[in-house]
Amino acid sequence: MRTSSITQKAQAQLGIKKLRKHQIKPIQSILDGYDTMVIAPTSAGKSAIYQLPALVMAEQGKWTLVIEPTLSLISDQVQKLQDKGINAAYVTSRNKEEHRAIYHRLNLNTISILYTTPEQVATVAFQLATWYNKPWLVVIDEAHCVLDWGTTFRPSYLELKESIAWMALPDHHPVIAAFTATAPPDHRREIAKLLGMKKPNRFVMSLYRKNITLLKEDCSGLKVKQRLKRMRHFIRKYGQEGRVVVYCSSRKYTDLVANYLSEMFPHEIVKCHAYMEPDKREQHELRFIRGDKRIMVATTAFGMGVDVSDIRLVLHFNLPLSVIDYYQQIGRAGRDGNPAHAVLLYAKEDLDLNRHILDHGGYAPKLEKWLHCRLDEMANVAASDSCMVRQVLGALGEESSTNCNRCTNCQRARR
Repeated sequence: MRTSSITQKAQAQLGIKKLRKHQIKPIQSILDGYDTMVIAPTSAGKSAIYQLPALVMAEQGKWTLVIEPTLSLISDQVQKLQDKGINAAYVTSRNKEEHRAIYHRLNLNTISILYTTPEQVATVAFQLATWYNKPWLVVIDEAHCVLDWGTTFRPSYLELKESIAWMALPDHHPVIAAFTATAPPDHRREIAKLLGMKKPNRFVMSLYRKNITLLKEDCSGLKVKQRLKRMRHFIRKYGQEGRVVVYCSSRKYTDLVANYLSEMFPHEIVKCHAYMEPDKREQHELRFIRGDKRIMVATTAFGMGVDVSDIRLVLHFNLPLSVIDYYQQIGRAGRDGNPAHAVLLYAKEDLDLNRHILDHGGYAPKLEKWLHCRLDEMANVAASDSCMVRQVLGALGEESSTNCNRCTNCQRARR
């Protein structure tokens, strides 16, 4: 990668002593003006791949737009950049009273990186504020949401292609950079198409996280109290140090598990699900992210891109809806590179519950069929005797010829 005083300055601003080998080519691709897609696991340093070019181009008076899926993730990212003295800001539904001042600063070139959601990008206010000042780079973080959420409950993701096309100038179309950890090859092509990416350069890292041990236990036929006790056993075994995330498939189970654990671990529990008041949910997320609370009990409403380094255990109280969801969620563990565990508790009853959730989601028939296929794939992983890591990686488009030798199935095979 070309090195210059500006590049070195940007690297110093981010506190990066040395770039990792896998970061260099995609950074150069973005700086050279190519649409770029990066498939890399959690903790691979994806943020630096777009933040460094953003700071380089800020020296030329050009700004970067970053589109994130969750408000807690936006708040966390912006706070970390501001702590480093970087001119970052965000516009979301949480700070409407500040939007005018932020847009004014943007047009004075005093903001280098602006974070927002796909819903805000579609607003008239955003479009008017950026009418004469288009972004040089548009980043879609957690890009699998374009396909997964855009086709289900957040249609604004499907409008991004039109929004980004609107940002084009006669002599410049914004560079588009998309980042995710979970996009099999066919998904990558579809995401690129939905975003309007032009012949993107693709950079794919191995998704294998060697420091995470995958474990599972069949709880079929167990009463809820018995499954709660198995959960407590694993938390005491693998979650005594660091932090813990427990994923549940429904609001009912989230409340049940949170209440149970509050008795076991008083003053250490927060919870998160889509039916909570948004302010309260964000407050719970931030308490966990900042280390005020040690154990988070949540549905899939929590966790997207959350940067907490010391999560030692991710436990699924129920079967996830897909392998993609499962991999995204266990990816929260062990971001610091130290050993971590992912425990999957599953039962045949979970499959019936998940099918019920999908059947009553109001999806189009074709989409509903696709979601059921993804659920069946996850159920096969749970029921199979093959290496769990190889199965998960295979479902994500990465073939592995060797077993991990550490997951529940590999341990049983050795015995």
